Parts: sequence; C-alpha cells; structure tokens
Amino acid sequence: MGYRDEDPLFSVKRKRSFKGLAVFILILLILTVSTVLVNAFINRQVQAVSLSVTIPSLPSSLQGYRILHISDLHGASFGAGQEGIQAAIRSLKYDLVVMTGDMVGADGDFNALMDLIDLIDERIPVILVAGDEDPVPIQTTARISNQVKAEYILAAEKRGVIYLDEPYALTVGKTTLWLCPDSIYSTDLSTAEHTYQYNLELLNKTEETEDSQAARRAIEYWLKRLDRTRESLMTMKSSDIKILVTHTPYTQARIGELQYAAEGGLVNNATPVSLILAGHYNAGQCLIPGLGPVFIPATLGLDIVDRWFPGDMKLSGLGTLKGITQHISPGLGSAGIYAPMGWRFFNSPTVTLLTLTNKLVAQ
Repeated sequence: MGYRDEDPLFSVKRKRSFKGLAVFILILLILTVSTVLVNAFINRQVQAVSLSVTIPSLPSSLQGYRILHISDLHGASFGAGQEGIQAAIRSLKYDLVVMTGDMVGADGDFNALMDLIDLIDERIPVILVAGDEDPVPIQTTARISNQVKAEYILAAEKRGVIYLDEPYALTVGKTTLWLCPDSIYSTDLSTAEHTYQYNLELLNKTEETEDSQAARRAIEYWLKRLDRTRESLMTMKSSDIKILVTHTPYTQARIGELQYAAEGGLVNNATPVSLILAGHYNAGQCLIPGLGPVFIPATLGLDIVDRWFPGDMKLSGLGTLKGITQHISPGLGSAGIYAPMGWRFFNSPTVTLLTLTNKLVAQ
C-alpha cells in the first residue's frame, strides 16, 4: 500500500480553525490592552463634582457656603506637585476643605498629602481626620520622637491644617459652624475618662520604660482632649450648625445606636447634626459600567449577602439617614481593604464641592 496524502478538505478546515483562533486571540489582546490604557487614563484624570446639600434650618449666613470634600488619597500622586488635582480644583471657589481620612500611603509616606495641602490657599481652613489605613495618629509606643502625634499629623499642622479629634468652631457671619469628630458621638465620654484614668494609675505602678512614657503621654493627651470636648459641647447652641466628620460612613443601624442625653450637655447626640461627611468606600473601587462594584469585602462593615456583584450599593454621593444628610466621597486613591483588587477600575478619582442651601434642589 502506497503513502496516502492528507485529506485536502481536513487540511483546509484545520487552517481555517487556526486562523479563527488567532483572530480571536488578537481581538482579545487588543480589547485587554485598550481596557488597560483607558482605565489608566481614567485613573489619572481627577474630576470635580458639584452637589447642593439642603439643610432646612440653615441660617442665611451659611447660604451658599462651599465645602471641598476630599478623601482616600492613599498617598497617590497625580503628577508633579499633585498637578492633576490642581487642574480639577483650580477654578473652584470654596470656603472650607474637609479631608475624611486614608490620605497617607500604605508605607507611611505622606509627601503626596503634603503636596495636596500645599495646593490650598492658606487662608482657607482645612480639616483632617485619620482613616483606618492611615498610620495611628496618636503614638502610644516609643518612637524616635517624643511627640504624641504622628509625623504626618505634625507636618499637616505645620501647614495650618486642623487635625480634628475634638470639636472645632468656625464663625461664619453670625453663625457658629461646628466640625465634630466621630468620637464625640460614638464614645461615652464619662466611660472613656474612667478608662483612661484607670490605665494611667496602672502605668504609674509599673516600671518606667520608653514605651510606658509614650503610653502616659498619649493618655494625658486624651484626658485633656476630653476636657476640651466637654467644654465645647456645653458651649454649643441649638442654633449652631454641626457637621460630623468621620472616615467610616454611618449606616441606619449605626445612627440608631446613638443616644441623646438631655441633661449634662450633648452626649452621643445625633439629633443636632446637619451633615455627615465620610469616605472609606472608594465608591466600590473596581466598577463595571452598568453592573456597579465587582466585590465588596466584609471588612467594609456592610451587611450584605452577595459580596460579588452586589449591584448598586450607593457607596458614594448624597444620602439621608433618619433625616440627616450624609455625603460619602468617591475618593482619589486605591484602598488596601479591597485586596487583591488593589486598584481603581473604571472609577474616576473624584473631589466634591458641596454647596449648603436651605432650599430644595434637585440633583
């Protein structure tokens, strides 16, 4: 029997199959590269969003008051000297800047935060709170420096920033505007004082070390902060406007846990708060257009069943909790809490200009 050549028909089909596979791989490669490039472009373009916040009881002196809300930088750099952020806010007019935490890089590098602060006119108040991924703001163990506050807090304060861990009052016309840290609403001040005093007594009975000295400095700082907080709470009037500044957003359940004490000043009191400013969620970080967030980690603290593709979670923007308006910033950088999805995907870095009004405004 002689040698039989390959079936010509089979050969043609196989060539067509290989050609089709090659075309499919090429198209897939082009789509992947295009998606990566488009996402990289989106991640470099900081956008500024303007929203109106209705506060029915807002005094006339605060009508049109503008707050630039910035959050979750995570040490990200948007060009030399944060020129990308500068381009987004250059034309904006604002009266106050509020930074709601996670502004420092995972490695503790705070240069990007300082570059951002340097963009802001020094005459404009800047409020800063720490986030869960920031270095601990108050040092409780020995460091090279004997300072109580972390280096990034001290560096920010040198630039005129107010580190907010006690109420801070601004006078606007005839109105007092209070910026209040989350701690005064989520902590029982009397219980906290007893705990600090107890721990201080224990320290006084232990051997003196550099760590014990650092712990004592921290407790003494917290005790003085509690005294100043009580004084501020007793000073607050019902006509004052109060803004709660927190890193982690409030939920309906969390608002419900807050209690009001009519005697002895305001203790754990949510009722007088007109606005809550928060961050933390990074708008879901990785988004698919039309589908929303890809994944929501349990550590975010959201009570949901489906962690993968949970749908529209409203993880940024304006919302209402028991009559209190809350704005959650979409953020600028990428949070480690979403690991291994440690990048923003189709999620533009965003700062928000909030304009206060006593009028109903459709967004």
